[in-house]
Amino acid sequence: MLYMRDSNIRKAIIVSIGVLLILIGVVSNVWVLEKLFAQYGGIDSLGFRIIIWVFDLLMVTLGFVLVWFRKSIQLRNIALSVATVAIMLIALELLMIITEPWLFKGFYQYDSELGFRVRPYSRGSNSFGFNDRDYPLQKPTDIFRILIVGDSVSWAGGREGNYTALLERKFEDYYGRHKVDVINSGYPGTHTAEQLAMLKKFGLQYNPDLVVLGFFAGNDFIDANPHRKRVILNGVYIDIDIDKHREWVFLGRPIVPKSRLILLVMQRVEILGDEIGAKLFNAQRGTFSNESFLHFENERMDVCNLNGYRAGRYKERIDYILNSISQMNALLKTRRIRFVVAIYPDEFQVNENLADEIFSKFGLERKDYELELQQRLLKEYLNSEGIPFVDLLDDLKREQRGQNLYKYRDTHWNDAGNELAANLLFDYLVGMIDKGVVTSPTT
Repeated sequence: MLYMRDSNIRKAIIVSIGVLLILIGVVSNVWVLEKLFAQYGGIDSLGFRIIIWVFDLLMVTLGFVLVWFRKSIQLRNIALSVATVAIMLIALELLMIITEPWLFKGFYQYDSELGFRVRPYSRGSNSFGFNDRDYPLQKPTDIFRILIVGDSVSWAGGREGNYTALLERKFEDYYGRHKVDVINSGYPGTHTAEQLAMLKKFGLQYNPDLVVLGFFAGNDFIDANPHRKRVILNGVYIDIDIDKHREWVFLGRPIVPKSRLILLVMQRVEILGDEIGAKLFNAQRGTFSNESFLHFENERMDVCNLNGYRAGRYKERIDYILNSISQMNALLKTRRIRFVVAIYPDEFQVNENLADEIFSKFGLERKDYELELQQRLLKEYLNSEGIPFVDLLDDLKREQRGQNLYKYRDTHWNDAGNELAANLLFDYLVGMIDKGVVTSPTT
């Protein structure tokens, strides 16, 4: 009797585990997760979708196996199998940490000071990971050198189609020969404070005569969390709260709360999905789905909410960026390097149709928003500090009425946008450069 009772208990536990696995597999499907994450734009990654389906299939299959073979399965065998698999996975994770420099050859790499940087010579980048060619660190005496600091705006259009490369060619056409270096030192995914750290570590090695800070109004305030250190591992952004958590490093590699095995699988599946999608779809496809893009832009527009501004919702972040600009200005002054801030608008500030769509979709009231609030706050501060600036907003708004200046469902300039930005910067800087070519401020 005791044996039969123990046997029945064992079977009941096995069946319960099996049913639980089946329920997990059924509930955690793409459609349910789409609903749960709808407010964040849903699940836009094909690779992530495929991984979810494979996980669901494994859970359901394993659950049915446990239920069907409940009589012959021993609990101790299940426990031993689970323990063995867990040990193997831990060992595999450690092996992947050790072999990370050879295993993960993505666009980014870990940097102990910056958190991350673009991998040198990746997608046309130079030795510092900038979207540009290599320049000699020692500046020729007859060259005026401009260093443009920024974020992913500095990557739109590729190395030759970005506004920085177009600007350098405009100076060549103007002078009839190469007299002005325009060095593009933007890192995607960064804000002004992180760009200041990059400037100190890499940018100043070029000994520029002029530094232009490309300030993107879309997210340079809202994304500036002073408590974060961002690490990018295999294309996945991981923000570490440096006030609450210590950054752990093993063999020079960061220890993060993400499985490197899962990240590697997601990367390979994503690449495969992109290849399949490129063959199956010929219509114009945006970088994001329409749903994701609108959620993305709505989040950025939140910094323009007057009620939130009056309540000080982003005050800490705004002050953090303004202080970083002051530090950058002070640093450059000590080296007798000129400093200019170029202010780049987000698409919702330029494209009235997009702004209307966001207001309509999310039930927002226009009277609660000042869409140019970022520009107003920044320009007031720059004027008070005596820092020169050029604001591209009005010119882009005017040109947007006749043609699109941004990539489809993206926040970066297309070819026309890069061309216009280069023209506007050229017109603003050429007088300054004319004087600087004759007498460099650093000599």
